[in-house]
Amino acid sequence: MQEIKKFFVIIIHMSTLQKSFLQDYWSLLPIIQAPYAASVGMCQDRFLMLLAMFHLKNDAKVTRGQPGKIRLVTETLITKFQDVYTLEKQLTIEEAICPF
Repeated sequence: MQEIKKFFVIIIHMSTLQKSFLQDYWSLLPIIQAPYAASVGMCQDRFLMLLAMFHLKNDAKVTRGQPGKIRLVTETLITKFQDVYTLEKQLTIEEAICPF
């Protein structure tokens, strides 16, 4: 179970810091170094093996909108994130940061 938690921690970290290649998250080159993924305690080879075998499947029911295969995962994550962090003030997003 700890290994799966580490796997998802790295996935979430990757969504906040985007690199060109997955291997760059474990790189030791100073120009692209991002030491967090290695500090979690999972080597690059193990992460890539788990990623290759990771598959979400739920054929019971597919509805419109978000695919049913990942709905449970995203709903659980959203609930957990809302429990941990709530905005204290109103949040404004400037038009300059939105690409559309």
